Amino acid sequence: MKQKILILEDLCTVCGHCIEICPRDSFQIVDEKLVFDGTFCHDCGHCISICPNQALTHQYLPKEDFLLISESLPSSSFLSGEQMYFALKAIRSTRAYSKKKVEKVILSKLVDIIRFAPTGHHAQNVELVVVQTEEIIEALKRESAKAIEKFLKFINNPFLLFFAKLFSKGAQIKKAKQAKPRFTRMLNGFQEGKDYLFHGAPVIFVFHAKKNSTVPADNCNQAAAYVRIVAHAFGLGSCFIGYLI
Repeated sequence: MKQKILILEDLCTVCGHCIEICPRDSFQIVDEKLVFDGTFCHDCGHCISICPNQALTHQYLPKEDFLLISESLPSSSFLSGEQMYFALKAIRSTRAYSKKKVEKVILSKLVDIIRFAPTGHHAQNVELVVVQTEEIIEALKRESAKAIEKFLKFINNPFLLFFAKLFSKGAQIKKAKQAKPRFTRMLNGFQEGKDYLFHGAPVIFVFHAKKNSTVPADNCNQAAAYVRIVAHAFGLGSCFIGYLI
């Protein structure tokens, strides 16, 4: 089977940057050589972005798409179309965080920008919980682990699957089976003390809205997108995590 990521051994110095940045543990060093296992790779491209020697190529991600964003911001408060285009293009999902606390003034701006996010029928129904306490973050991870364990027990039970097929679409069962290896890895990671849910992020933003309000999920997604853009402008990485739901 052809690997989606090719390692150019003549360029690779085995610096280990790709190992540190990969959220799926797809790289390791064997006999002083870098080895790639694409079983859990989800094509984020972080390894290619961080490689200082351009020693990695991706089957589905052309090198020309990895552009160096060098445009400087104007002295005014506005961005040109080209600058906005490149600014948005530079945003990536971050799955490796430092333990440094986010400044209060920046958090306040991230919360405030939600007011300006569009909502269906101008409902303004998005609510937010900001979690910074380690104990609460750990509690969220434990509850997520319980939910994943419950899901795996269901998907491993032929009796329950039989009845599920009678009352739901076959496509949903198929998707659940496809997700089994990923959730198994996450659960094993929880048990080993690894954080495959929040990836060590010091702050968690939980967007929510009343279920019977106007397009609650769409409005929450819009608000989250606004926060993500502003966070990037302040030099903060972010990532959407749907597993917590």
